[in-house]
Amino acid sequence: MIKSIRLTNFRLFEKKEINVNNSFVIFSGKNATGKTSVLEAIYLASTTKSERTNDLSNVITFGKEYSKIEIDDDKKYKVTISKDGKGLFINNREIKKTGEYIGNLNVCMISPSDISLVNGSKLEKRRFLDLNISLLDKMYLNMSGRYKKLLNERNALLKEKTIDTVMLNVLTSDLSEALKAIYEARINFLNKLNNYLKSICSDMHIESIRLLYEPTYNPDDILKSYEAKLSYDMFNKITSIGSHRDSFKILINENDASQFASEGQSRIIYIALKLALKKIITESKGEPILLLDDIFQALDNTRIASLTKYVKESKQVFITTTSVLDIPDDILSDSVVIRIEN
Repeated sequence: MIKSIRLTNFRLFEKKEINVNNSFVIFSGKNATGKTSVLEAIYLASTTKSERTNDLSNVITFGKEYSKIEIDDDKKYKVTISKDGKGLFINNREIKKTGEYIGNLNVCMISPSDISLVNGSKLEKRRFLDLNISLLDKMYLNMSGRYKKLLNERNALLKEKTIDTVMLNVLTSDLSEALKAIYEARINFLNKLNNYLKSICSDMHIESIRLLYEPTYNPDDILKSYEAKLSYDMFNKITSIGSHRDSFKILINENDASQFASEGQSRIIYIALKLALKKIITESKGEPILLLDDIFQALDNTRIASLTKYVKESKQVFITTTSVLDIPDDILSDSVVIRIEN
């Protein structure tokens, strides 16, 4: 359980220290006061990624040289960010490899930005898969790194004026083996999400939600799929199929949610999807810290009651809101409220 959060030159906060001594913590304040930034910092300290930006330099306070996040849990976590990159520390020991750092402080965050999972790009969906499977499975993280290296080598070879076909065949064979492992891990992950989504949809009284993986190749014969695309790849000088092009579709009542879901349905879909992810994290790593960024105000009473059940079973929850009146009484009565101001 997180006991303290210290931010230095992070977003709006040049210096901010928050001491926590409760399982349920509500950050209350007006818009643009930094409530979401506190959740972002916790998420970043867990995953080394931001939910709000792909360029971590954006979190550094304007005019400052670096940013620092320090979180005390059972261990002490520190992340530093500067123009030279990021530094990762556990108990004051620098961790050189991201794979050794992630998976220690486990969180699950639900925020309005998650709507990109429903109507966003294929890239957004791939990032969701890669990040969350990597947090749960170090083998996947390593295989993804190997795949990217082989992909870059194959693309570089395809761009040469004279292509070494022997080397191309070797790289293609190795790439297909790495892709097979990635595909199987992604399918296993989506199957687990689908299993949990069945019960979550029932609990929350919402339409059926199902995830459908969309590979760009024949999973039963990946190498043959590469061979079938060889002429196309050589002409365009790039690898046209693989996990870097795959995605998944979200179906609501077997219809494509990106085309048929209303704004309200889209909101419920990403909440249900993240609750299913929370179940998977709990199964693999134990109950994660739950981060809820201003999600209660847009829900009806029935779904608030259903969500409250999942919140109450969490070991620690951080919630942002502009008004505590939006928070269910069952949660508010057990919470400490911290006012966040500029």
